[in-house]
Amino acid sequence: MSEGVPILLLSGMAADERLFESQCVQFSDLRVVAWIDPLPNESLRAYAVRLAHEVNPGCPCIVGGASFGGIVALEMTAHLQAVACVLIGSVRSPAELPWPWRVLRPFAALGPEWLRVFARVAAWLGRAVLARGTVRRLQRLSQPERSFVRWAICAVLRWSPSPAARAAHVYHIHGEADRIFPVALTRPDVIVPEGSHALSLFSPSAVNEFLASVVVQVASHRTSQCNGEGK
Repeated sequence: MSEGVPILLLSGMAADERLFESQCVQFSDLRVVAWIDPLPNESLRAYAVRLAHEVNPGCPCIVGGASFGGIVALEMTAHLQAVACVLIGSVRSPAELPWPWRVLRPFAALGPEWLRVFARVAAWLGRAVLARGTVRRLQRLSQPERSFVRWAICAVLRWSPSPAARAAHVYHIHGEADRIFPVALTRPDVIVPEGSHALSLFSPSAVNEFLASVVVQVASHRTSQCNGEGK
């Protein structure tokens, strides 16, 4: 079910198409967009342009994403015939990022490799004072295979939304218990009670209902436009 309007969804920076398994079953015209490799020192805006050109269906579409994917989707709207942008546990601007992200900005300015060094040193120095989970995350962040994640973190922290991203027609669903992007800092249309950051995985019915409502609203708006033009 998608009323003939293609839906392009992007996963989080450390996730893949499995994040949207339930949505793929529910919506026949839904496509999960695979990440492409970023270029050295590429900005989030420039990356979004390249990705949009790779996946452009050549017709009106709905683009969106979870977490980091939602941010990239916002920047892709100007380079697709996007009739709506769906944010799933994501943010609309850097002002909605929580403080743990903001403190990393000086390292993000230096680039992904400096972030790798910072993560490795912080994990070693913080063994006695940081929570084990935090140390493990820092250790993972410093590993070679996490290069895309390091680039993505730096890209988000250096992100300055384009005018088109700020003007995008956004539909936003967010989890009440999201610890990565706290709901209190965001402006969602729908808040899922007790919902976590990975909404599409752990609250699939809520996300499917939300997507279905977006499809209906988009179809209704397009019909109204057509009727208006035909008068």
